[in-house]
Amino acid sequence: MKRSHKLCILLIFSLFTGFFQPIFSEDTTPLPYEKSEFPQFLKDLRRFEIISLGAMPFVTLDTTLAFSGYKYVQSGYDPAYSPNPFAASSFNTDEQKTIILTSLAISIGIGLTDYIIQLIKRSKAKRIEKLMTNDDIYIYPLDLHPEDRYTSPDEITADTSEITSEIQEVEE
Repeated sequence: MKRSHKLCILLIFSLFTGFFQPIFSEDTTPLPYEKSEFPQFLKDLRRFEIISLGAMPFVTLDTTLAFSGYKYVQSGYDPAYSPNPFAASSFNTDEQKTIILTSLAISIGIGLTDYIIQLIKRSKAKRIEKLMTNDDIYIYPLDLHPEDRYTSPDEITADTSEITSEIQEVEE
């Protein structure tokens, strides 16, 4: 068999297997993430990253406008330095670096602020959940002697005959 025939057969075989492989293969659909799949600090880090990088363009625009306004005031309100976000850049390299680094610092500050707020919310939710599931809270009747109110219910040996007679009187 000639070499060109072998290459042609190999090409047809690879096209055939490539075309029909999805029909005979297993389902490769990825499963959705589970809540316990990633540790909390990675979720927090990802949220910090998204918020910091998402804030960067807006903070950069605001920083540029603030810096332009500062230059405008410093120049004695010279119209050549008036803040215009649509004008060509009139900043030198050092000023551009200052604007970018300031924007980066503010964006990181926004991300850290969100992280701290999330930590406080999570801590508060855990405290509330702990209070709701706490089994050490007891409700005592008001007529119980004050010394007995601070003991556990298992240690209290109250005479229940008086209580049941009072309940029967009220029901009648």
